[in-house]
Amino acid sequence: MRGTMVRLSLFVSLLAVVSPGLVVAAPPRNVVLIDWDGAARERVDRALAQKELPNLQKLIDRGVYVKIDVEGAGNGDAAWTQLLAGYLPRQAAAGADQPPVLKGATVFDRLENHFGADKFATLALIAGQRAPAAMRPAVADVWADGLLRDETIGARAVELLDKYKDRPFFLFVHLARDATASGTNAQQNGEPLVWFDRWTGQIADKVQTLGLADKTQVYVTTGLNYRRGQSAEGAPPLFLATDNRAVYRDGRRQDVAPTILEAFGLDLSKIEPALDGISLTKIDSRPPAVPSRKPDVVYVPTPMVVVDKMLELAQVKQSDVVYDLGCGDGRIVVTAAKRFGCRAFGYDIDPQRVAESLDNVAKEGVGHLVTIEQKDIFTLDLSKADVVTLYLLPSLNVKLIPQLDKLRPGSRIVSHDFDMRGVKPDQVVQVTSDGVYISHTVYLWTCPLNKVDEPDEDSDDGVD
Repeated sequence: MRGTMVRLSLFVSLLAVVSPGLVVAAPPRNVVLIDWDGAARERVDRALAQKELPNLQKLIDRGVYVKIDVEGAGNGDAAWTQLLAGYLPRQAAAGADQPPVLKGATVFDRLENHFGADKFATLALIAGQRAPAAMRPAVADVWADGLLRDETIGARAVELLDKYKDRPFFLFVHLARDATASGTNAQQNGEPLVWFDRWTGQIADKVQTLGLADKTQVYVTTGLNYRRGQSAEGAPPLFLATDNRAVYRDGRRQDVAPTILEAFGLDLSKIEPALDGISLTKIDSRPPAVPSRKPDVVYVPTPMVVVDKMLELAQVKQSDVVYDLGCGDGRIVVTAAKRFGCRAFGYDIDPQRVAESLDNVAKEGVGHLVTIEQKDIFTLDLSKADVVTLYLLPSLNVKLIPQLDKLRPGSRIVSHDFDMRGVKPDQVVQVTSDGVYISHTVYLWTCPLNKVDEPDEDSDDGVD
């Protein structure tokens, strides 16, 4: 029996090492979530390296520090919805007055409903801005937004910890960069991050003084850092520091709420509607979240007869590597892999297209040959490709020329319907679908590209 217990102990220990997401932490009685408005991870990293954030460093030493990406819209309502509800904002119909998240779907509401409003305290202190109406919980012990000074917020947070120390609670504290920047204390103490860190330390010290440290998880992140009307395009990575040691991976802003709900013991699989976020203690199989610009073209799938002709014209063989730029649902790379057994890579900037491609790859059983990534095609290194397939606009094909110039001699480029101004194609083929009286054009170029001079479109036949 003793030998069995020893083996079981060794197995559990090995499992914890191999699968960090399986670390089991005792459920906290309380959670404190502190939001450092506008604190991009790069700035936080730099301040940590310079030892300017001792209180955040203490939290990291007790737990973990991970990167948080912004997905989709980054305006104020979207930030609230992602951080405090775990959802991407709902898309309203044109002209419709639709809130970004369903009423009653916030962390505050779900915790009140789970534990009972009389047995659990929800507390929020928010600097600088008013929360969207849909984010306000139906019942909250304290909800104060639009506050102007972080010193007031920090002091009130300490007071609330004292007042509610005998009840389980969730405390959200939002410290705003612009609030501190206008105050004399910010000028005296310099960088707002230092000021945020100071109040974070005072809150953490109060938790310790009250004897709640072993019952309370603390999370520090950047959540509400984009104002209404602003976009997440090009948004820098954010951060999350927490003493919840079950957290083990980078994530997205909408993953914070599920992590907190799970820590409190809620069954995430039973939440309706299903959360868009995934707990940071769980494996994430979603395609990458890249805060990117909008797609350059409207997605229109290439007919399969044209796919076949493109691959035929490119003379794809098993030893080739195929790149599809703007891969849509992945049909070109999947077909290339199935038919020729070659390696194929599909790239698209649209996360919906990436998801569709991944589904197609899995359905067709070519995951060992096909890689799908969410990337901006104009940032790619194409030098390893033997075949590049395109279904873009002529201007976008031209924009790709500097990248296509780096292809090895003999590499082939095929384009559906659109040519490449200033580059002479080797072949141009017409394709007609059976029973459909629509003709498609397929262009083939072989590297090095055969560039030709063409008159300026704005000139009058070259005559001055």
